[in-house]
Amino acid sequence: MRLEELKKGFWGYRKDAVFQYIAQQEEQFTQKMADKDAQTEQRVQQDKARIQELEQENRALKEELARLRGQQDQISQAILDARSSAEALKAETRAREEEARETVRKALERDLEELAGYRSQVETLKQTIQVTLARMGDQAEAVEQQAEELLAAAPNGNLTLFQ
Repeated sequence: MRLEELKKGFWGYRKDAVFQYIAQQEEQFTQKMADKDAQTEQRVQQDKARIQELEQENRALKEELARLRGQQDQISQAILDARSSAEALKAETRAREEEARETVRKALERDLEELAGYRSQVETLKQTIQVTLARMGDQAEAVEQQAEELLAAAPNGNLTLFQ
């Protein structure tokens, strides 16, 4: 019922219509309050459930944080151990490198001495070959001269008689 629907009497609105309107309004208001209370109760239950979820999540995150801090400590220790190991390996590597350099230097010196020996042998061989070539050149000249002498001494005529 709406206010426009109230029945009027001679002296204004009729009492029974007004009481009925007020009762309806009170009933609507009571219903709205009950709905609102139900919504509020439902919201409170949802909020409690959400609080429990958040508290559980908070506990889980705290546990995860503690675990991660432990891992971080382990990682830090591992980094420190790795650094000290790296320094030890560097020192060992330097020592081995110096040893290898010394070995290479000695091998190079041996090879250079051997090469100097070969160079000396090659020089000797070169001189021997030069002397031999000079002798062969002299012998070749002598043989050429003999060939020219024989050619000069050979008869020029018809050699068919000697057949």
